[in-house]
Amino acid sequence: MPQSDTGGVQPVIRSLHILEALNGAGSSTLAHLHDATGLPKPTLVRLLDTLIATGHVARLPRRGGYALTERVLRLSGGFRHGDRVVEAARPFLTALTAEHKWPMGLATLDRDAMLVRLSTRHESPFATDPDWLNRRLAILVSALGRAYISFCPEEERRVLMVLLRSSKSKMNAAARDEKYVDAMIDGIRRRGYATTAPMRGDPAMGLAVPVMQGDKVAASINMRYIGSTMNEAEAARRYLAPMQAAAAAIAAGLKGE
Repeated sequence: MPQSDTGGVQPVIRSLHILEALNGAGSSTLAHLHDATGLPKPTLVRLLDTLIATGHVARLPRRGGYALTERVLRLSGGFRHGDRVVEAARPFLTALTAEHKWPMGLATLDRDAMLVRLSTRHESPFATDPDWLNRRLAILVSALGRAYISFCPEEERRVLMVLLRSSKSKMNAAARDEKYVDAMIDGIRRRGYATTAPMRGDPAMGLAVPVMQGDKVAASINMRYIGSTMNEAEAARRYLAPMQAAAAAIAAGLKGE
């Protein structure tokens, strides 16, 4: 099949290269995309404009470059759920970031980890994290995962713990300490929120709550704040109620699914 510049194949191949480059980097400037793909900048701009028009790429504010949107998840048949919760959550997470300035995120369960499906990182002036969009987080380490496993049905939690205990990942090693996990879950359920496990060198902390559909967890949402600006109790006092209200509003938007 011919693959000339004037044919229909090369633009598709080049667009896929751009999507792959953005997926690997999280977000990227035009100069970085030029280095990653080897494509001329005029060609990149033309193809990026097309991908923006189709809704697969977003132009970031403050000359932040370009990033993938959640629409790219529709290119994979492996993502069988969660699109609706992402769309339901988007306006509420954006509103929380606009009001409180901290970045918000949403994740859904992906077998034995949490998959980050939505982030307002690029809308926050205080974001310190790399772009975790479309990446997996450890359940017992991330606030998003801890919120999920603490509020999901008991049978689902049992299956998740079996998966985590059999994992060879160091991030899942805590699953073998049954007393630790039980105490962690009891504390989270009592407080109504989860926090990130302390990570050396990470200035940010997460505060997460579940989005409940009946007795099931549709997703978890979190706020990432800089730990040196406030302690956990102060963060919960300021932000827990607005986050719980957002989670309830997202769940209400899912009714009838």
